[in-house]
Amino acid sequence: MEEGDLILIDYVGKTSDGEIFDISSEEKAKEEGVYTDRMDYRPVPVLLGSGYVIEGLEEKLMEMEVGESEENIDIPSEKAYGGRDSDQIQTYPENEFKKQDVNVRVGDQIRVGKRKGKIISKGSGRVRVDFNHPLSGKNLLYDVEVLEKIEEDEEKAEYIFDYRIGHGEIKFEDGNIVVDHDIEGHDHKLPENVKEEFREEVKKHTEFEEVEFKE
Repeated sequence: MEEGDLILIDYVGKTSDGEIFDISSEEKAKEEGVYTDRMDYRPVPVLLGSGYVIEGLEEKLMEMEVGESEENIDIPSEKAYGGRDSDQIQTYPENEFKKQDVNVRVGDQIRVGKRKGKIISKGSGRVRVDFNHPLSGKNLLYDVEVLEKIEEDEEKAEYIFDYRIGHGEIKFEDGNIVVDHDIEGHDHKLPENVKEEFREEVKKHTEFEEVEFKE
């Protein structure tokens, strides 16, 4: 594999004690007894060199070929979600949540501004929220299979669109890309940085030169 290749993979992500935290294949989810109808099971696109997956997994994928599979790939925390950072644990007055009619319970996930964290304690009018990634500080194990390498530019652009944007419709008109994000009942506009990331990746890894957004 080379940087810039877009591949499709199936994987099972596990903690070092074997607990599954992510799985892409419906068949394997049923085999492992973790299937749920709330999940959208399908192969995962990975644009190598662009941070679509954690560093340790990407390094392993660069060494593999289409059709190859590996089990129990050991990825240390520093090449996964990093170590735990005590600065990411912050304390807030419980009254601030009450003003917003938020019922604070230990163990709940909560959003504060643009950050998502877990409530780890409350008492004496204070609430402690942990903003570390749930898998930070943990070594991980992956089973992975490389299913396919995508060669066609339109198909590449569609997978990049699914990863970077995921909502709306991508069209190909006169050799250019048009992203229609005018979704009925959806008034959310795409952030400029999301548009730019999509535009840059498509222009770098396909022959398309122009990307137009309709919102």
